[in-house]
Amino acid sequence: MCAIYTAVTPPSAAQLTTLARDNESRQITANRRTLGPRAIEELVVAVAPPSHAAFAKLILERDMWGLLTPAATRGNHAAAIAREHEDIVVPSPVWPSSIELATLVGAPPAHYVGNNLAMLSPKLVAAAVQAFAALERDHEPAEVLNEFLRAAARRLDAVLLHWDYR
Repeated sequence: MCAIYTAVTPPSAAQLTTLARDNESRQITANRRTLGPRAIEELVVAVAPPSHAAFAKLILERDMWGLLTPAATRGNHAAAIAREHEDIVVPSPVWPSSIELATLVGAPPAHYVGNNLAMLSPKLVAAAVQAFAALERDHEPAEVLNEFLRAAARRLDAVLLHWDYR
């Protein structure tokens, strides 16, 4: 299980649909960065707002990465997990809108495409570089992610965030 980030020229709506349906790993591999679920969990703890801090820590402690996928904030995903873990209070919204959470879990303002795929616009990628810069010194995953985001921002790329269940 890992989060895969792929930098691409901003696609049209039709191209985005095609990317979502096709196996993007066959098409675009040069501009890719993969972060494992533990790295994402740690970063979410670092950026979670006070309203979600305890929830983020619980996800890290229990390794409940399913609540960090782009699908978690949509549909019945959070409700199903809440039923399985009655001791957990799943906040609503599961993840609030922020640049950092958009980049890590596909929360708004990321554009949710479907099938655990979200797109970060070039403007959002540039904002994410600034947002994660403060974390780089203390969090190695932030440094790894931001190295990738900086290169994508220089190229004015959009970034696809896709959770892969390997």
